[in-house]
Amino acid sequence: MIQSPVTPEDEAIHHGHTSQSPVGAGEDAPFRWDHVRVKLKKEIVALGDPGVMPTKTVGKYVKPKDWNALISDPDTVVIDVRNMYEIRIGKFKRAVDPCTNSFREFPSWVDDQFQLAESDSQLCSENNDNTIGRQSEDVNSSKPKELPRVAMYCTGGIRCEKASSFLLSKGFKEVYHLEGGILKYLEEIPKAESLWEGECFVFDKRVSVEHGLAQGTHKLCYGCKKPVSDEDMESPEWEYGVSCPYCFATKSEEEKERARARQRQFETWGVIGGPDKGRSPKRLEANHTAEEPKQLSSSV
Repeated sequence: MIQSPVTPEDEAIHHGHTSQSPVGAGEDAPFRWDHVRVKLKKEIVALGDPGVMPTKTVGKYVKPKDWNALISDPDTVVIDVRNMYEIRIGKFKRAVDPCTNSFREFPSWVDDQFQLAESDSQLCSENNDNTIGRQSEDVNSSKPKELPRVAMYCTGGIRCEKASSFLLSKGFKEVYHLEGGILKYLEEIPKAESLWEGECFVFDKRVSVEHGLAQGTHKLCYGCKKPVSDEDMESPEWEYGVSCPYCFATKSEEEKERARARQRQFETWGVIGGPDKGRSPKRLEANHTAEEPKQLSSSV
C-alpha cells in the first residue's frame, strides 16, 4: 500500500483548491492547477499557414451589441470557425458549420467552398441547416468570383484573428468577426434578444456555459475530451471515463481497458497520477521493515 507523503489538506493547498492556497484558485476556479502545462509553440492557435499575420492584417471587429444586425442581413455569410464537436452543442442562427475536426482544416475548407483552389466544393450537411449556397447566390459558379461579406465567430475571438487574416489574404474584402467571441456575447446580450442557440463549449472544467455565462448542462467524455449531453449518457456506448457515443466505435478494447484502469486510479487517488505525482512515494511495508530491528533491540 502506498501512503501519500503529504496530507490531503496540504495537497489541496498545493494544487490551489482552497482559499489558503498561495495561488488562491479555490474550488470554483475553472482550471485545476495540477493540470496546467506550459509549452513553447510556434503558433498559439495552429492554422498551419505561416503567411497569415493577424498582427498586420485582421478583419473588422464587431461589438456584441451590433452583431445581431450583421448576421441577420441575408447578404452576410455567417461562419462558425470552431470544430464540429463544439458546434454540435450550440451555434448562432444561420451559421455555417465547416465540419472541421481541427483549426488546420479551415483553410482547405475555404479554398474548396469558395472555389479558390481547383477542387470540388465540400460542405458537411449533417445537422447543418444553412449552407453558403443558401446564404449567398451560388458563389461557387460566379464568374468573375464575387466573394461575399463574411461574419465569423469563435469561442473567445482568438481563432477569428487568424481566420479573418487568412480570408483577407485570399481576396475577401468584407470580413467581420465578433469581438470577444461567443463568451462576450453571452455575457452582454440578454437571452430574450439573443440569436445564440444552445450552449457554448469551453476548454475548462465547466465544459459548457449558457447565457450570462451560467454553468451549462454538458459533461465531458474523458475518452475523447468532447462534450456529452444527458441524452448521450443514456446511450449503452457511454461509460464514465472511458467512452461515449462519439468515440466508442473509434476505440479498441485495449484502449478502453487502459481508460478503465486510469479511471480506477482516479477514483482511488482523486487525481490522475496519484498524490505522489512528482514525489518519491513512501511505502508502509518499508516503514514496517525499518521499525522491526528497533523493536527487537529494545526488547533485548
